[in-house]
Amino acid sequence: MTHGAVPGRSTVLLLIAAAFTVTCRAGQDPPPAASGKRIEFSILEDYDKGDDLAEVARDFDLFTELGVKTWRGSFGWDDFEPTPGTYDFDWLHRFADLAAARGIMLRPYIGYTPEWAAAGGSDREVWNDPPNDLEAWFRFARTLAAEMRRHPNVVSYEIYNEENVRQWWDGSPEAYRDVLRRGAEAIAAGNPDAQVIPGGMVYPDIEWTENICGDQRTRQSIAAIPFHAYPETWTPPDVFVETYLGTGFDRFVRDADAACGAKRLWINEMGYATTPGRTEADQAQWWVRAVASFAATPRIEHLGIYEIKDLAQERAAIGDAPNYHLGLTYVDRRKKMAFGGVARLVSMFDGQSIAWVTPMLADSGATPPAEVYRHLFTRADGRRWLFLWTRGRQAVVDVQLETTDSRATEFALDGTPAGQLMIVGGRLRVTLQPGQPRFFEVIGGVP
Repeated sequence: MTHGAVPGRSTVLLLIAAAFTVTCRAGQDPPPAASGKRIEFSILEDYDKGDDLAEVARDFDLFTELGVKTWRGSFGWDDFEPTPGTYDFDWLHRFADLAAARGIMLRPYIGYTPEWAAAGGSDREVWNDPPNDLEAWFRFARTLAAEMRRHPNVVSYEIYNEENVRQWWDGSPEAYRDVLRRGAEAIAAGNPDAQVIPGGMVYPDIEWTENICGDQRTRQSIAAIPFHAYPETWTPPDVFVETYLGTGFDRFVRDADAACGAKRLWINEMGYATTPGRTEADQAQWWVRAVASFAATPRIEHLGIYEIKDLAQERAAIGDAPNYHLGLTYVDRRKKMAFGGVARLVSMFDGQSIAWVTPMLADSGATPPAEVYRHLFTRADGRRWLFLWTRGRQAVVDVQLETTDSRATEFALDGTPAGQLMIVGGRLRVTLQPGQPRFFEVIGGVP
């Protein structure tokens, strides 16, 4: 089958996301400074066995332009063991070699059950079925890990994907826990240096997380807890980037730590679709807001970009219309506005140790702080990045910075420098239009 599209979220999934989300206003008391985490980026771009590697190389060149050195995508069981005991890894070896030649690390997820191995489920599909034989699954996962061990750029394996929703896992939570446990044992047998990660959940699902961590061996073997974030594409209209996690995420972190131990938390898929009626500027604004919001969320250490290019209309997809418009480029790799903006964001955050605060707004008679979202990040090397926006109405704000700060270099949505604003007496005055983020590098010293 053709792999590769994120699923179309049904009304049921929208209700699930709405139930999880707890809205918080921008004007809540600023949290204390947070520090000590690094943000890493990856890009999900799925390929099927046999895809033209020259075309893959063109995609990898775009990875390099973005500054992203990690690929995520599927290694389909149905591709690489099409019949029982018949393995076909030739294309996969060449794919891994191509990535290595460009310095790209691989974090695949294993999924897509072949028909011969499917246990059956509630729908007509087989690819989302649990395996009918855990030992057959173990043999495939072990063989795959052992075969790919010669490629040191293959550093981890996820076990299936979005398995907390029946569209992607047509089995029980208990069946998935067994598959994860045997998969982890198989990966350890085939390549003990590779990390094992549960599949990225559609949303931060604590019941699902507690289920997988109910097995002690599984709890000890997993390296991270990943989930996905598509606010404003596959969420109800009153759920935005700024409210997608909300205070419900604090509860998720607390309960996940209790069940699993303090694992790394990843958003390993996120994106915004430029469907008809939505512009390149809308997408570029979303990426600035999303990266700033999620980078300022405690414990989030990984952001996964979906995806490099739009899906061709003639190509089959698992899902609905937004699946075809999530790329940072069009099908022919013409760059959308967000491409340069994301490259700038990656250069600000990727691999950097960061601390962040919610900067104070000076009392100058300008717009009340409840209307303004704001994040100030400081990297270990001392460079600082300020993000500001409002959703509801125009705002004029005076941001309180250091008295030694002299100017702020602004960046446009496409990532290019867009001029400088002066900082006077430690205050930066900025005019904000609704939904239009502005972001700056804050510079100290003499202008």
